[in-house]
Amino acid sequence: MTDVHKLQSDLDYIRGTIREDATTGGIPALYFLWAALIAVGFSLPDFAPRLAGFYWLFAGIGGGLFSWWLGARQSRRDGFNNSQLGRRYGLHWCLVGAAFLLCFLPLMLGRVSPEMGGANFLLVTGIAYGLAGVHLERPLLWCGLLMLVAYGVLVVLMPPYMWTITGITVGVALCWAGFSRRAARNVGATR
Repeated sequence: MTDVHKLQSDLDYIRGTIREDATTGGIPALYFLWAALIAVGFSLPDFAPRLAGFYWLFAGIGGGLFSWWLGARQSRRDGFNNSQLGRRYGLHWCLVGAAFLLCFLPLMLGRVSPEMGGANFLLVTGIAYGLAGVHLERPLLWCGLLMLVAYGVLVVLMPPYMWTITGITVGVALCWAGFSRRAARNVGATR
């Protein structure tokens, strides 16, 4: 590493330390993006099951790449790059993607009903978002907890349209996080 790169890395670290704790926030646009993608995508198995696989192929990969680009753009606007935090984000969400793929396994093997499969996605999503709230962005902790409560209710009551209810629950939780994060940023900007 050259001296200039080491100096830039040191300055990025100092700026990141001085600024707010990385676990307090996130980008509101990403909360709203994923709220819409998840609400639509989780509803597809109830209303258009043939489209669900294609939808997640494009929305999952495209949404992930767009999220990465938006995060990098926000870092440039903030004036510092925290590569260690970026790696944590990448690792966390790649593991979540692997867990989602594994959720399909019992469905494909016919070991669980489609209704329970939908509930299992809510369980994995709740754990993933809760842990992201602990390690990455605090608003996601409350989203994760809401999803885990919704999982318990869904499993006990087993209502119809489980996939749709799951998607809407996740979408509402993410919108709530997005609005709260946007309000916090506005308060921070006025100081």
